[in-house]
Amino acid sequence: MVTRGRSSRARAGAANPKSFVGVVLVLILAGAGGLAYLASRQHAAPAATIVDPNLPPAVAKGYTMGRPDAPVQILEFADFECPACGNYSVVTEPDVRKRIIDPGLARVTYYDFPLPQHKNTMAASEAAACANDQGKFWEMHDRLFQGQTDWNTEATSDPVSVMQGYAKAIGLDVDKWRSCVDSRVHQRDIDANKAEGTRRQVNQTPTFVIGNRMVAGSLTDDQIKAYVDSARAGARTADNSAAH
Repeated sequence: MVTRGRSSRARAGAANPKSFVGVVLVLILAGAGGLAYLASRQHAAPAATIVDPNLPPAVAKGYTMGRPDAPVQILEFADFECPACGNYSVVTEPDVRKRIIDPGLARVTYYDFPLPQHKNTMAASEAAACANDQGKFWEMHDRLFQGQTDWNTEATSDPVSVMQGYAKAIGLDVDKWRSCVDSRVHQRDIDANKAEGTRRQVNQTPTFVIGNRMVAGSLTDDQIKAYVDSARAGARTADNSAAH
């Protein structure tokens, strides 16, 4: 009887091949839907949170690019060794400068937010700060991100030697720059920049504050432009309300 029972179930399964095919099709469609969802997520803008517009002004200096009278301020908290920050700087930021900063729609202030797992990032922050002493922060900023894989923790235990080549390439007084870096002259400034991020509850890099919205994660230039346009519209609305 046991043998007959097994044969009966086998015959029942063989008699319904369409059911098996249907299950396979459902699984394939579900998988395709999941891939489509993941693909759409990759292009979606990171969620923004509203920050307190009455938060006191920044206590750290940072490094600013753009017109002083630009209507929108962008704060960028980043780590020179962070791969996502490097990708943003190399791929996206040139278009942000061209479309948003240069026309005067917004200005951007960069704040160091060194992460503890990146052993060479403090040297990079010092390298940029010492370049700033000679008026070339942004030139060093760009070189550091472009060459990130040459000086990061995985590449070398002597990142300053690599960065010294950048200092020479951008026309710094290399001896003066090297003395500044080796002496860690700007350690307190770097710590103050990170403290400003911590005060604003930054917990990953890059993080942007655009107007009254804080967005964690890399953004495209179109997404930044949309946030800037929204902040400008909000400022105009507030001005009109105050006028009446």
